[in-house]
Amino acid sequence: MTTPPAHPTDPSGARRRRFRLRAAGALAALAAGALVAACSTTGATSASAASSSQASSATTWTTISASVRQASTGATAAQILAANADTSGATGAASQTEASGGWDESGATDIALSGDSATASGRSAAAVSVDGSTITITASGTYVVSGALTDGEIVVAADDADVHLVLNGASITNADGPAIDVRDAGSAVLVLARGSDNALADGAAYADTGEDAPTAALFSSDTLTLTGTGSLTVTGAHEDGISSKNGLAVTGSPTITVNAADDGLRGKDWLLIDGGTLTVTAGGDGLKSSEDDDETKGFVALGGATVSVTAGDDGVTATTDVTVEGTNLTIAAGGGQAGATVQAQPRPGQTDSASSSDDTTAKPKGIAAGVSYTQDSGTVRIDAADEGVQAAFVNVGGGVLTVDSGDDAINASNGDHTIEGYESADSESDDGSVLTISGGQVQLDYAGSDGIDSNGSAFVTGGQVLIGGQAGAMDGAVDANGESTLVGVTGSPGVAEGDTVTVTSADGTSWQLTSTVSADYTTVLGLTEGTQYTVSTTSGGSATNTAAALSSGMGGAGGGPGPGGPGTAPVAQDAGAAPMAQNAGTAPDGPTSVTVRPGDTLWSITAAALRSTDDVRIAAAWPRLYEANAGAIGPDPSLLRPGQVLTIPEDLS
Repeated sequence: MTTPPAHPTDPSGARRRRFRLRAAGALAALAAGALVAACSTTGATSASAASSSQASSATTWTTISASVRQASTGATAAQILAANADTSGATGAASQTEASGGWDESGATDIALSGDSATASGRSAAAVSVDGSTITITASGTYVVSGALTDGEIVVAADDADVHLVLNGASITNADGPAIDVRDAGSAVLVLARGSDNALADGAAYADTGEDAPTAALFSSDTLTLTGTGSLTVTGAHEDGISSKNGLAVTGSPTITVNAADDGLRGKDWLLIDGGTLTVTAGGDGLKSSEDDDETKGFVALGGATVSVTAGDDGVTATTDVTVEGTNLTIAAGGGQAGATVQAQPRPGQTDSASSSDDTTAKPKGIAAGVSYTQDSGTVRIDAADEGVQAAFVNVGGGVLTVDSGDDAINASNGDHTIEGYESADSESDDGSVLTISGGQVQLDYAGSDGIDSNGSAFVTGGQVLIGGQAGAMDGAVDANGESTLVGVTGSPGVAEGDTVTVTSADGTSWQLTSTVSADYTTVLGLTEGTQYTVSTTSGGSATNTAAALSSGMGGAGGGPGPGGPGTAPVAQDAGAAPMAQNAGTAPDGPTSVTVRPGDTLWSITAAALRSTDDVRIAAAWPRLYEANAGAIGPDPSLLRPGQVLTIPEDLS
């Protein structure tokens, strides 16, 4: 057991050289043993690969350096952002007046939209040209837009100019292109006027389908800042709702609603949201930054905003970092945990038959970051069909993090990268990733795999951490391939969603939380080793155990058909676990039926019915449980869905 390495006082210098990017031509170096990473599947190509062959595979080889690993471990959001591209220019482009929904009326130009045309008046009217239903702005200034344009667009083509668009009761629809297209500007600011309601919409098919064509109802080729206090509804029927090929910032207190066929909000270089109320519904990713050619970009920074995301794919995704400071963030990804398809995980020494499925199948995650996820404050609620949070380096130092997931609730993994000094991609090897929880409140409910899963190291040194499920199995509450500090109590009592959970130490100090977890067993982490704790729940009674270093699960017992997780079969107890009742025969007083809960498997249900931890007995009995319920389960015994009612046969043993 070790403590997490201390992050450097000034990590920014180390992080400035985040990646060493190598094209596919570096395969020779790979063969020679160079530290080059696994293949990225973002769809972008490195500059060298793109120039050599436009038809070549979209492949980027990446390595996260040892210095970045050190700087990212246990870091704060401020430290992460200090190493990344500066966003102050975008936030500073909007004045305080504009952030409050106002503007300088004396220097403004009015653009009045009317059906399929428009008129301009005011100081810079000469810089506004109207060609049918296309309105083009060619010079610096403040332009106040009102009225409705039924099939047209506003184009900003003003090289190095500071253009401020004020939407003051504006509605723009374009059947074959973006509603607003910022093609060229030195600084582009979109202000939502105080008290105004505005709408932008595009059509499903664009007239321009070239490589550099716009892809969103509100599109910018340059950095774009949205501010003000009014409202904006964006419908992106073609692809994205709001997209910038550079940075995208949301400041002030706007109310923004986005419905998009693909991504909701996308800032290629970076995405910053530090104010306002955003509701995003996206067929693809909700919030996204995708730049992979610059180690200081490709990040999503979330500040004091309220954001709700419903996404068909990832809720929030970034090539590099995701940071949360004071955000109220709610994510539903891929239909949430209820939409997960639970597949069997191999037991030690067994082949994973489920792994033969198509690797291209979408695996919607709540938050997916290529390098780090860091939360200092705020409230994050995630309901994801696949993993809740995935990043090479996960840092939770404060705030509230609640996860319901179909796979790992939190997964520290190198993903598409290789971390310098950690070359093996073997699932049982340390890949160099690090998970650190030092504060805050963390609650994890997972339908498959693990609550906390680090393919590298895992350090839980503080905070209030509650996991539905039991430690010690291949699939269970905690799993770490590398070094770990995972001190807690595990086993009983059970917990139901809405329960008040109280954790009391031997000296009488205690803390409480309202459970978002529903499971037969509980694990509490962040405790002091050797200290006795009583864990009590409203529905599950109480249990007193001594906090100990918990088994991380590798090589442990458990498994059977389907993954473990909440409700998994009890295994050999850790030092801090409550003793389990044993029964040599069947359980005549047990239930005659059971309703499948998230994380249940035929193995775990059989073990509970037998009241046994004997692998031999469980292995012999679970096929009879399946035979009795094959009609409800279907042809694959590893695929159970929450809510199914299974009959417990009398002759189970």
